[in-house]
Amino acid sequence: MPRRRSFMKRDIKLYNLIFPMWGIYFYAILFPYFFVLLLPANFIVDTVMLLLLFFLFKVPEKKELYRRGIWKAWGFGFLADFLAAGVLVILSSAVSLPFHIYAPFSSVGAFLFATVGVVLAGVLIYFFHIRFVWKGILLEEGKKKKIALGMAILTAPYLMYLSPL
Repeated sequence: MPRRRSFMKRDIKLYNLIFPMWGIYFYAILFPYFFVLLLPANFIVDTVMLLLLFFLFKVPEKKELYRRGIWKAWGFGFLADFLAAGVLVILSSAVSLPFHIYAPFSSVGAFLFATVGVVLAGVLIYFFHIRFVWKGILLEEGKKKKIALGMAILTAPYLMYLSPL
Protein backbone atom coordinates (compact mmCIF):
# COMPACT_ATOMS: atom_id res chain seq x y z
CA MET A 1 0.00 0.00 0.00
CA PRO A 2 1.54 3.31 -1.00
CA ARG A 3 2.27 5.66 1.76
CA ARG A 4 0.49 9.02 1.66
CA ARG A 5 2.53 12.02 2.29
CA SER A 6 1.04 14.27 4.84
CA PHE A 7 2.14 17.80 5.04
CA MET A 8 2.10 19.48 8.38
CA LYS A 9 -0.24 22.36 8.46
CA ARG A 10 1.72 25.46 9.26
CA ASP A 11 0.29 28.43 11.00
CA ILE A 12 1.60 31.29 8.91
CA LYS A 13 0.93 34.86 9.93
CA LEU A 14 1.64 37.75 7.64
CA TYR A 15 2.17 41.00 9.43
CA ASN A 16 1.26 44.20 7.71
CA LEU A 17 4.29 46.48 7.58
CA ILE A 18 2.80 48.67 4.89
CA PHE A 19 0.18 50.37 7.06
CA PRO A 20 1.72 51.22 10.42
CA MET A 21 -0.02 53.65 12.74
CA TRP A 22 2.42 56.41 11.85
CA GLY A 23 2.12 55.68 8.14
CA ILE A 24 -0.14 58.71 7.89
CA TYR A 25 3.00 60.83 7.48
CA PHE A 26 4.33 58.72 4.62
CA TYR A 27 0.97 58.42 2.91
CA ALA A 28 1.05 62.20 2.63
CA ILE A 29 3.87 61.73 0.13
CA LEU A 30 1.89 59.16 -1.84
CA PHE A 31 -1.48 60.89 -1.84
CA PRO A 32 -1.28 64.61 -2.65
CA TYR A 33 -4.90 65.18 -1.63
CA PHE A 34 -4.09 64.11 1.89
CA PHE A 35 -1.10 66.45 1.84
CA VAL A 36 -3.38 69.30 0.75
CA LEU A 37 -5.46 68.75 3.90
CA LEU A 38 -2.56 68.01 6.25
CA LEU A 39 -0.43 71.06 5.47
CA PRO A 40 -2.98 73.80 6.19
CA ALA A 41 -4.37 71.92 9.20
CA ASN A 42 -0.90 71.66 10.68
CA PHE A 43 -0.23 75.33 9.90
CA ILE A 44 -3.42 76.34 11.72
CA VAL A 45 -2.52 74.22 14.76
CA ASP A 46 1.00 75.68 14.84
CA THR A 47 -0.38 79.21 14.51
CA VAL A 48 -2.90 78.79 17.31
CA MET A 49 -0.37 77.18 19.64
CA LEU A 50 2.33 79.74 18.91
CA LEU A 51 -0.01 82.68 19.49
CA LEU A 52 -1.31 81.05 22.66
CA LEU A 53 2.26 80.63 23.95
CA PHE A 54 3.09 84.24 23.05
CA PHE A 55 0.08 85.35 25.05
CA LEU A 56 0.83 83.10 28.03
CA PHE A 57 4.47 84.16 28.26
CA LYS A 58 3.70 87.85 27.59
CA VAL A 59 5.95 88.08 24.55
CA PRO A 60 6.37 91.61 23.21
CA GLU A 61 5.96 92.32 19.49
CA LYS A 62 3.84 89.22 18.90
CA LYS A 63 3.05 90.14 15.30
CA GLU A 64 6.69 90.52 14.29
CA LEU A 65 7.81 87.36 16.11
CA TYR A 66 4.94 85.40 14.61
CA ARG A 67 5.85 86.60 11.13
CA ARG A 68 9.52 85.64 11.61
CA GLY A 69 8.91 82.31 13.34
CA ILE A 70 5.78 80.60 12.04
CA TRP A 71 7.18 79.30 8.75
CA LYS A 72 10.26 77.87 10.42
CA ALA A 73 8.19 76.41 13.25
CA TRP A 74 5.83 74.81 10.75
CA GLY A 75 8.60 73.40 8.52
CA PHE A 76 10.76 72.11 11.33
CA GLY A 77 7.67 70.61 12.99
CA PHE A 78 7.05 68.55 9.87
CA LEU A 79 10.71 67.60 9.71
CA ALA A 80 10.59 66.39 13.32
CA ASP A 81 7.47 64.30 12.61
CA PHE A 82 9.06 62.70 9.54
CA LEU A 83 12.32 61.94 11.35
CA ALA A 84 10.49 60.34 14.28
CA ALA A 85 8.30 58.30 11.92
CA GLY A 86 11.44 57.28 10.03
CA VAL A 87 13.06 56.03 13.22
CA LEU A 88 9.94 53.94 13.93
CA VAL A 89 10.02 52.52 10.40
CA ILE A 90 13.67 51.51 10.81
CA LEU A 91 13.05 50.14 14.30
CA SER A 92 10.02 48.11 13.24
CA SER A 93 11.71 46.62 10.20
CA ALA A 94 14.94 45.89 12.09
CA VAL A 95 13.23 43.78 14.74
CA SER A 96 10.30 42.50 12.64
CA LEU A 97 7.52 43.62 14.93
CA PRO A 98 4.14 41.84 14.89
CA PHE A 99 1.09 43.61 13.50
CA HIS A 100 -0.60 44.27 16.85
CA ILE A 101 2.27 46.62 17.73
CA TYR A 102 0.70 49.12 15.32
CA ALA A 103 -2.46 49.31 17.40
CA PRO A 104 -1.08 51.43 20.25
CA PHE A 105 -3.76 50.55 22.77
CA SER A 106 -3.61 46.80 22.16
CA SER A 107 -0.74 46.18 24.58
CA VAL A 108 1.77 47.94 26.79
CA GLY A 109 4.52 47.26 24.26
CA ALA A 110 2.50 48.78 21.44
CA PHE A 111 1.73 51.85 23.54
CA LEU A 112 5.41 52.26 24.42
CA PHE A 113 6.37 51.87 20.75
CA ALA A 114 4.02 54.70 19.74
CA THR A 115 5.21 56.76 22.71
CA VAL A 116 8.80 56.51 21.47
CA GLY A 117 7.71 58.19 18.23
CA VAL A 118 5.69 60.93 19.93
CA VAL A 119 8.43 61.71 22.48
CA LEU A 120 11.19 61.65 19.86
CA ALA A 121 9.25 64.06 17.66
CA GLY A 122 8.64 66.33 20.68
CA VAL A 123 12.33 66.35 21.56
CA LEU A 124 13.22 67.16 17.95
CA ILE A 125 10.64 69.97 17.85
CA TYR A 126 12.19 71.45 21.00
CA PHE A 127 15.72 71.12 19.59
CA PHE A 128 14.76 72.66 16.24
CA HIS A 129 13.02 75.59 17.92
CA ILE A 130 16.02 76.34 20.12
CA ARG A 131 18.61 75.77 17.41
CA PHE A 132 16.91 77.16 14.30
CA VAL A 133 13.50 78.79 14.76
CA TRP A 134 14.31 81.34 17.47
CA LYS A 135 18.04 81.69 16.85
CA GLY A 136 18.98 85.28 16.13
CA ILE A 137 15.61 86.62 17.27
CA LEU A 138 15.72 89.18 20.05
CA LEU A 139 13.82 87.49 22.82
CA GLU A 140 14.83 86.43 26.32
CA GLU A 141 16.46 83.00 26.38
CA GLY A 142 14.02 81.85 29.07
CA LYS A 143 11.03 82.75 26.90
CA LYS A 144 12.59 81.06 23.87
CA LYS A 145 12.98 77.86 25.88
CA LYS A 146 9.44 78.07 27.26
CA ILE A 147 7.99 78.62 23.78
CA ALA A 148 10.09 75.75 22.39
CA LEU A 149 8.95 73.44 25.18
CA GLY A 150 5.34 74.50 24.74
CA MET A 151 5.46 73.85 21.01
CA ALA A 152 7.14 70.48 21.60
CA ILE A 153 4.40 69.40 23.99
CA LEU A 154 1.41 70.93 22.23
CA THR A 155 2.31 70.03 18.63
CA ALA A 156 3.89 66.60 19.05
CA PRO A 157 2.38 64.09 16.58
CA TYR A 158 -0.23 62.49 18.81
CA LEU A 159 -1.73 60.94 15.65
CA MET A 160 0.87 58.22 16.17
CA TYR A 161 -1.50 56.88 18.83
CA LEU A 162 -4.20 56.27 16.23
CA SER A 163 -4.53 52.69 15.09
CA PRO A 164 -4.80 51.86 11.39
CA LEU A 165 -7.39 49.21 12.20
